[in-house]
Amino acid sequence: MNHRAIVLAEETWIAARALSAWLEAGHVVTEIWCGDGSSLTRPLRQPLALAFPEWSVRRVIRRHRITVRQCPLLRQWPAAVDQAKATRADVLVNLLGLQIIPAPLLDYFGGRALNVHPALLPLYRGACPRLAMIADGRAAEAGGVCVHVLTPGIDEGPIVAAQAVPFSTASDYADWDARLALAAAALVGGEVGEYLSGHRTARPQAEALALYRKPVPGELEIGTATTLAQARRLEATLGRIDRLVCKPPTGTTRRGLYHVTRIARVVGPPAGRPPSVGLRSITLDIVDARVVLARRSVRDRLRVQCTAVAALRRHRRGA
Repeated sequence: MNHRAIVLAEETWIAARALSAWLEAGHVVTEIWCGDGSSLTRPLRQPLALAFPEWSVRRVIRRHRITVRQCPLLRQWPAAVDQAKATRADVLVNLLGLQIIPAPLLDYFGGRALNVHPALLPLYRGACPRLAMIADGRAAEAGGVCVHVLTPGIDEGPIVAAQAVPFSTASDYADWDARLALAAAALVGGEVGEYLSGHRTARPQAEALALYRKPVPGELEIGTATTLAQARRLEATLGRIDRLVCKPPTGTTRRGLYHVTRIARVVGPPAGRPPSVGLRSITLDIVDARVVLARRSVRDRLRVQCTAVAALRRHRRGA
């Protein structure tokens, strides 16, 4: 049986492969909904999307000529249910979309509103589960993909299907991202169809194991409130996957975050001096030390791109 879905998605490998799997299974996407701040509304500046179009949501949209509707926040859009009815969609699929689905839409789709979540629920509910589990040292235990029924509680709905993808099985973060994308595609193209056709039952989550984990501001970055022990832990986890950042020190005009790769040197105890930002390093006081952080270089950025290309080439056969 073929189904018609409204899809909420962001420009990620997981969303791209899951979207393709839905279409390849013979189902239809009536519309893709995205808000003003969605990555789908920004210019496409990813060279990899040209070389690997099957790993880009926007390239999949273009290939299948899917209608994209830029809409308000769903909880501020009273006409959302009427628009869903107009498309004759019988399924709502959230592919790493960032919006909370309001109650009227959940009521309209019932148990046919589904979410793809990049963690083995009930562990690591909420946003940024992958970075949180890596920082906690639990990516081997919690790494994977779940498809669950959307309910008013965040990531609390019954699980349709899940597939473990431990970080320890990957060579780097890009390889892990690609493996997660293929796992999501397998679930959407297989078990999700079985569930929608009534041949599979969703199982309740084990609430005793539930962990809602949303990193608090500053937790995943090195800044003036970070201890040396915390900085060492972040260096050993996020640093090796190119996800380590430094909050702009007080007194700088830079907005956003600095990408850093490691603690290059511990100078000594806090010196009480202003931070120093150079082209290759940042020197600043943290709670119990003055440290020199190595900034991400052009070579580091090139290395990240090379690992991404290698991962997509390695897993292209699964696309």
